[in-house]
Amino acid sequence: MLFSSCYSVRIVNRDGIPEPDPLNTSRDFYKGKKVRILDTVITLKPLEGEFYLIEKCASGGFYSFEYRVTLGGALLSAITFGKKRKVQIKYVCLKESN
Repeated sequence: MLFSSCYSVRIVNRDGIPEPDPLNTSRDFYKGKKVRILDTVITLKPLEGEFYLIEKCASGGFYSFEYRVTLGGALLSAITFGKKRKVQIKYVCLKESN
C-alpha cells in the first residue's frame, strides 16, 4: 500500500537523436546521453497562472522526459494540503542538427 505512491513516468521521442555525453557511464537508460536533472520543491499559489521549471533546449525539442513521484513527495503534498510539491525531473534534449 505504501509503495503505490512511488512511481515514475518516462516519455521518449523514438524518432529523435539524443544529445550525446560520452562521459556519462551510468548503467541505465541514460548511458551516453546528456541528462539534465531538476530536483526542487515548488510552492503553488491559488491564483498563480502557469510557470516554467525547465529551460528550453537549444535544439528546440526533447528526446526524453522523466517525472518521478516518491513517497516523501506525496507525504509533503499531503501535509501541506497540496501547496508544496517535490518535483524530480530528468530530461534529455535532442541533438542539434548541423
